[in-house]
Amino acid sequence: MDTQIWYAIFSTICGGVNGAFSRLGEIRTLGMLRSRFEAIPTAFGKHLVPGHGSQPKRREREKEDKNLHIDKFSDIWNAFIISLRDEDLINNRERDLLIVPSSAGDTSVFQWPPFLLASKIPMALDMAKSVKKRDEELRKRINQDPYTFYAVIECYETLLNILYSLMAETSDKKVVDRIRESLEDSIERQSLVREFRLDELPQLSAKFDKLLTLLLKTEEEHDTTIKTQIANLLQDTMEIITQDIMKNGQGILKDENRDNQLFANLNLDSIKDEAWREKCVRLQLLLTTKESAIYVPTNLEARRRITFFANSLFMKMPRAPQVRSMMSFSVLTPYFKEEVLFSTEDLHKKNEDGISILFYLRKIYPGTPIFIYLTIVNVNYLLLSANAHHELLHANR
Repeated sequence: MDTQIWYAIFSTICGGVNGAFSRLGEIRTLGMLRSRFEAIPTAFGKHLVPGHGSQPKRREREKEDKNLHIDKFSDIWNAFIISLRDEDLINNRERDLLIVPSSAGDTSVFQWPPFLLASKIPMALDMAKSVKKRDEELRKRINQDPYTFYAVIECYETLLNILYSLMAETSDKKVVDRIRESLEDSIERQSLVREFRLDELPQLSAKFDKLLTLLLKTEEEHDTTIKTQIANLLQDTMEIITQDIMKNGQGILKDENRDNQLFANLNLDSIKDEAWREKCVRLQLLLTTKESAIYVPTNLEARRRITFFANSLFMKMPRAPQVRSMMSFSVLTPYFKEEVLFSTEDLHKKNEDGISILFYLRKIYPGTPIFIYLTIVNVNYLLLSANAHHELLHANR
């Protein structure tokens, strides 16, 4: 009895120590997943993506580019999340919050899944409203949370990208250029708080939300009513920026050489582009999601699968070899509903062990009337051969 007790204690301790060193259960909750998500692409690349070149060169390349394997990880992660949606374990909104955008690379920062960036923009707007004196204080507060910094940069660059894609006139683009240059110049001179009324930013955010909603509802790029509504929203937005937010922006909208009204001619060709619409959906999520996404997904099975997937990347495992270094293998059994066609010669051809496909099928499926199928195949083959021979004779006459 004592031996069994001590054995149980010893095995528990040894198992716990071994599991800790093997990094089992590295991520147990969604909160831990959020805090460790930035390390998951690196773990994925380390264990599942084969290296190239010599070890020293690979280490230098990894130091230069921290996002070396992020693109490959994004494809796997998105396929995993879509499979959860296909099984109805998550809803459409949770899918949009969990997925990595296919338009990654359009911004200077990596576009993390929105569930990591949820509520960061409303928080940043509140920070901007409360800061009254120095830019350094605002920058410090935003940089305290790296995901807040990522969200701010992504929203700014994505918004510019969408605005430029809507404008067909050079004069309209010049207005946005002047606003952008004034903003970036103020940031560089650390005079943003003095030259901009940051407490008006929530009003601007609400206008952009309305604009994105209208763009996502639009299905026909030639609808004049929709174009008018979008043009009016853009005009209101620019007036808010130049008159309410910028202290010295009153002259930006004045252009004596402009022939028509501002934003009178719009380019709506992008509204049918799926990647562009996905970009608008993501931007709207970042602007409007005020509650934390700590409980996304809500389904327990989806949570279990996500944490298991993340845990599997941190477990101690050998590195993946290159494909050319792997042993080749083949499987005779076809996939579900896959058609496999063999000639009579292939069915009777023996391998190095003296086993043919026909012999294998006889042993694996005893009692199956396979000779009936072979007879049908042979008759069809003879009929096709006879028809081909007959057509050849007629062609030679």
